[in-house]
Amino acid sequence: MTPSIIATHRKLATRVAIIGATLLAHAAVAGAGPDETAAAALKRGQAALKIRHVHEACLAFEASDKLEAKVDTELSLAACYEQDGKPVAAARLYRSLADKDTEAGRRRTSSAKAAKLEANAPKLRFAITPRPDGLVMTVDGVQVPSTGNLPVDVGTHEVVATAPGFEGHATAAVDRDRIVADVVIKMEPRATPTPEPTPITTPAPAPIATPTPAPTPMATAAVTPTSPAELPPAEPSGRDQRKRNGVIVSAAGAAALVGAVVFFAASSSKFDDVNKACPNPRCATDADYANAQSLQSDGRTFRGVSIGMGIGGGALVAAGVYLLLAPHKEASHVSLQLDAGRAGLTYSARF
Repeated sequence: MTPSIIATHRKLATRVAIIGATLLAHAAVAGAGPDETAAAALKRGQAALKIRHVHEACLAFEASDKLEAKVDTELSLAACYEQDGKPVAAARLYRSLADKDTEAGRRRTSSAKAAKLEANAPKLRFAITPRPDGLVMTVDGVQVPSTGNLPVDVGTHEVVATAPGFEGHATAAVDRDRIVADVVIKMEPRATPTPEPTPITTPAPAPIATPTPAPTPMATAAVTPTSPAELPPAEPSGRDQRKRNGVIVSAAGAAALVGAVVFFAASSSKFDDVNKACPNPRCATDADYANAQSLQSDGRTFRGVSIGMGIGGGALVAAGVYLLLAPHKEASHVSLQLDAGRAGLTYSARF
C-alpha cells in the first residue's frame, strides 16, 4: 500500500473511533431513567459538559436540583446557564445563592457574578406608539415592565403589548452580550367581533289528520325450502400485502438510519469548527465568539435530528421485520340456511 492510502485509512479509523466514543458518551449522557437519583443526574450533567453538550448538561443539573436541592448543584447549573447563552437565568440563580449560601466567601463570589452577568446581558428597549392607558407587556409569556431596559437571554423573544381596545406584537432577536435592541411596537385597535343575528323562528303548521285506511288481510306466501346458500368466503388476510408493507417500512427505517449517520457526522464537523474558531477557553474576538455560538447551535440541531432519526429508524426497521416474519394464517367461512318458517346464519373461522 502507498503512503497516501495508509494515511487515508488512518484518518478513517481515527474518525470512526471518535464517532464511536462520542456515541458511547452520548448514551451515558442520555441514560436518564424514572428511578434516577440526584447524584446520578449530576454525574450525567458533568459527562455532558465534557463532550460540550452544554444544553443537555443544564437539563441534567436541573433534574438533579429538583430531586435534591444543593448549593454545589445550583452553582454548576448557574455556570452551565452562562455557557448556554442564558446570562439572565444565570444571574437570577446566582442572586438566589447569594441570599441563602452560608459560606461568606462563596456568597460574595455569587453576588459578584450576578452583578457582572446583569451588566453584560443583552437588553430590550421598548418604543410603543401610541401608549394607551392600562398597557400590559409580556416577553415570552412573562409580564415585564413597559419602561426601562429589560435584561434578556441570548435568542429570539416574542413581545406582546395589550391594552383595553389595543394590541401589538413584535419579535426581538439578540445574538450577543452587551447590546441594547430597540423593539418598536405599533398598537393597533383591537377588532371586536360582530354578534351574529338571532334567527327568527316561525311556528310549524299543525299537522292535518288523515283517515287511517282499514287493514287488508295479508296473503300468506308459501315458502319453499331451499338448499343452504353459500356466501363467498371472507377474503383472507393478505400475507403478500404484509410482506410488501414490511419491505416498505424496513426500507424507510434503513433510510432514516443512514440520515441519522449523516446528520451526526455533520454535527461533529460543526463542533470541530467551534474548536477551530475558539481554540482557547475564550474567543479572541467578538466575531469569533458569534461564529462559535452559531456553529455550536447548528451542531446541537444536527445532533438532535440525528438522535431522533436514529430512534425512529430503529423502530421502523423493527416493525418491518415483524411484518415480514410474524406468522399470520386465518380462514373464515359464512353460510346462510333458509327453510320454511326459519332462517339461519353460520360463521366459522380457523387461525
